[in-house]
Amino acid sequence: MPWKEKLIIALDVSDAKRALDIVDMLGDYVGVFKVGFELFVATGPNVVEDIHRKGKMVFLDLKFHDIPNTVSRAAMAAARLGVYMFNLHTSGGIEMMKKCRDAVRMYAQKRIWQDLKL
Repeated sequence: MPWKEKLIIALDVSDAKRALDIVDMLGDYVGVFKVGFELFVATGPNVVEDIHRKGKMVFLDLKFHDIPNTVSRAAMAAARLGVYMFNLHTSGGIEMMKKCRDAVRMYAQKRIWQDLKL
């Protein structure tokens, strides 16, 4: 793993412009930026897409924890956003974690097959 991907900078702000300014300022040194509750709720998923357009990866730190079906759907939505990683609470239980894993795996496999057909 390249050293830039080992360092994650938290974008703990509520303004998309400020967050993207931080990405621009540190982008030569950092490959992964954390988008947490504050920024995601304040700006929506567009900030994730804006960071991707700058060639950077996103750690979506929303700490998913709910019933298995809800978490698996949220995980697929995160996968569709193309985030590098996301997290979930293990206190949601093994069923929730497995359903989340299975949903994301299925989505990823489907994407790979779609990409291969192009």
